[in-house]
Amino acid sequence: MSSRSSSWMLDPITLRKLGCLGQGEHGYISLVQTTDGLLMAKKTSLRKYSENLEKEQRILHHFNSINFNIVRPTSPIVYYETMPFNVKICSIYMEIAPHGSLGDMIIKAENMLIFPTYTHGELCELKLADFGLAKEPNGPNPLDGSLFEGCPAYLAPEAVGPCRIISSAVDIWSLGVMVIEMLGVNGGGRNDYLSQTLSSMAWDFVRKCKVHDWESRATAEELLSHPFVNQSIGVPPFEMLPVPYCLTDGVVQGRFF
Repeated sequence: MSSRSSSWMLDPITLRKLGCLGQGEHGYISLVQTTDGLLMAKKTSLRKYSENLEKEQRILHHFNSINFNIVRPTSPIVYYETMPFNVKICSIYMEIAPHGSLGDMIIKAENMLIFPTYTHGELCELKLADFGLAKEPNGPNPLDGSLFEGCPAYLAPEAVGPCRIISSAVDIWSLGVMVIEMLGVNGGGRNDYLSQTLSSMAWDFVRKCKVHDWESRATAEELLSHPFVNQSIGVPPFEMLPVPYCLTDGVVQGRFF
């Protein structure tokens, strides 16, 4: 991570708001620009959700320090502001994804952002975003009600059972659900429907993600070597990738972080 991204402080008052990039359950994301033309995304929530943003900021900095494909923060802290009518908000700043999210092309996966790549032979670079509801290993007790925030369909069986076992296997289950939705498959996730609808390779991958016994579920290392992940497939031309509305038609001119 660059020294600028880890130590650069912003003055929210000087930032120019250019448009809205999206809205979620607890806030919204807007496109802003610094006085020297740098574009970035501003994620804003009411102050009562500040713990989620503080946690998300910690996660972003942690993974960027070990060079994971995670969206980069553009400032190291959470900013607190008081708006008109005494509305108290908090915000974090991140690099802007100039080609939106996979959610612009498929049913789900709005939290996978699309960036241009500088690696020869690759079409684009995907980065994960939105860690406001993520669980930290040493964070608050995961057995409280906050576990059930977000989308219940992504929760593994052991996460909602009487023992509520929380481990990396929970993320593997969620990955299987996301792959099903990315493939545009309905049928409520029933195994009989999926096995008849998906290719044998895709079904084998999903089946290994959605094993009910969490101790027998595939690990991330095993899935990375699966043929479904390693297969070579065609990709659309770069110019066909989505672009957020407020970045199209030359409406916004500026530099990317």
